[in-house]
Amino acid sequence: MGLNISSFSQERKMINFDSNREQYSQKFIDSLIVGSVANIDIPSFKRLLESDNNLHGWPYYYRLLSTNSLKNGQYDSVVFYCNKSIESYHKSENKREIDGRPLIRTYLNKGHALNELKNYKESIINYQKGYDLTKKYHFKWKSYLIKGIARNLSAIGNDSLALKYNIKASKDTVFMAVPRAAVATYMSIASYHEAKNDQITAKYYYKKALKASHMKHELYGEFKRNIPSIYGSLGSINFKENDIDSTLFYYKKAINASELYGIGTFKGAKENNLFYKSFVNVFEGPLEKGIQNLRRLIKDTKKMSQDKINQYDKDFMVRILQTLSIAYQKKGDSKEYSNLLNEGVNYLDKFHKMQLDENLEKLEIQYQTKEKDVSIAQLETSQKRQDIILKQQRIISYSLAGFLLLFLLLGYFFWKQRKLKAQYEKENLEQRLLRSQMNPHFVSNALNSICGLVQKGSDKTIPYINKLATLFRLTLENSREEFVSLNDEIIALSNYLEIQSNFSHDFDFDIVVEDVIDKEEVFIPPMLIQPFIENAILHGITNTDIRGYINIKIDLQYKNKLLTCRIDDNGIGYEKALNIKPNKSHKSLSVNIIGERLRIFKKKFKVNSRVSVEENKNKGTTIKLYLPYLIEQIS
Repeated sequence: MGLNISSFSQERKMINFDSNREQYSQKFIDSLIVGSVANIDIPSFKRLLESDNNLHGWPYYYRLLSTNSLKNGQYDSVVFYCNKSIESYHKSENKREIDGRPLIRTYLNKGHALNELKNYKESIINYQKGYDLTKKYHFKWKSYLIKGIARNLSAIGNDSLALKYNIKASKDTVFMAVPRAAVATYMSIASYHEAKNDQITAKYYYKKALKASHMKHELYGEFKRNIPSIYGSLGSINFKENDIDSTLFYYKKAINASELYGIGTFKGAKENNLFYKSFVNVFEGPLEKGIQNLRRLIKDTKKMSQDKINQYDKDFMVRILQTLSIAYQKKGDSKEYSNLLNEGVNYLDKFHKMQLDENLEKLEIQYQTKEKDVSIAQLETSQKRQDIILKQQRIISYSLAGFLLLFLLLGYFFWKQRKLKAQYEKENLEQRLLRSQMNPHFVSNALNSICGLVQKGSDKTIPYINKLATLFRLTLENSREEFVSLNDEIIALSNYLEIQSNFSHDFDFDIVVEDVIDKEEVFIPPMLIQPFIENAILHGITNTDIRGYINIKIDLQYKNKLLTCRIDDNGIGYEKALNIKPNKSHKSLSVNIIGERLRIFKKKFKVNSRVSVEENKNKGTTIKLYLPYLIEQIS
């Protein structure tokens, strides 16, 4: 995603020059360069410099021209004026610090323009030169240079190194305080993890980008234009996971956000918005409208990528073709489906041929990184270069053959979609059951409690309904998420416990969270703690003749990468409760589902997620639940 570097250059107000004054001092000109006056009348500034050959300030003058050209999208002019700025500085016999400092933004402007002109190698060189100058001169926006390097590395396919630079930029609090910068950086990190099929981390960073979209800066305000893109990306991840319901949910939010904030600033934003609408049409109607718009998107994408197909164009075309194949399946049009398959194969064949043609140029550059530098080194010998090229050509040829075969098989997979979807839902039903449903017994009791309170005219009626509504809302919201903030989970648990203790069973409870834990920044899998609390209430403390209590303590095991939740009650004990409640299908189902979810987490996150049940010697039960967690800083 692009990042407009001119967005941070809100300096200064207009200055009026005295045309009757014959000569201005160097001190006055220097005050314009370092002062708080920007929107300088450039022709007047030029006349000042021309009034005396001994005056310095030409590097700054040409930098102003480059910035003006950058705002107007005149990238060739940006490069020309930046070169003039650099040249005028190096030709000067008196190389003053005040003239060298503006070169940082000169290199920044030139790097941005070269990126837009797709000259990625030279763009990196200029960003790096600007960054080198920040070691000599203070420049609080240096992370724009780091972010620029990351953009170019992504463009040439060096995604892993690009990720390092994006993470480096994300640690700059001044840079990340600008909403636009934060959104761009988080989206870049999320895109990397999405490409690596690390969907959980990708979702995490997309949601951080969404949160950053609502940040307010005293100078730059909010940046909400990319909210549709963020929702769209979350929808696309769910589509890859074959979760059509969640895909529709996020695509609809993307459509609504585009109506509120606009369709975004990056290339292809308009086409993406039309794709979201087409996807909804395919699954919810009208089907023909969806097909018509998808065909239009295929035509437009081919036109835009006629000269050069990049990775983004290819990925977008694959999403269009996949959705259109589903549409033809729904319509039962096998002829159009067959034509579509051939069309997709031809497009992918063209993409891989272009990749092969560009391979020599990409292989001539090898990027190596030190702690703060990017160096560009040529390959050592011509023979080595040829060996690498031949190897890469073989890899690409094999990849092309495999990809074409995969696309041919795509037809089979989509025609079998219903069967596969049913199988998928069967495999995931038990895992999602606790996250998507409330205990029917609890819901029934809650509604009966409302009726009783209304009949008594109790002043507790409204508070009860409010807490119940909050609990229902959190349950429904959290059921869609793989991870939720610890704060949201605790709010849901508190509401549940208050409802049960005040209106159903009379008991005390408390929830203690370790002081060092930031509840807003720690994320855990939802709806895993509540079933054990429910069991403690229904099968434990309700059968005692003393006032019950439930204590919940939460802390982090940093070494083991686990969050520990300990639940203590003073009930009759786990085994006795089972004997009293012979119909334990709901509880057994809960335990089995949680056990399955914990096994999946254990395998996916390489942590020892588990649960243990301990009978206390005197009275009551202790449950220890060990869960994986995510935190804000992921290194």
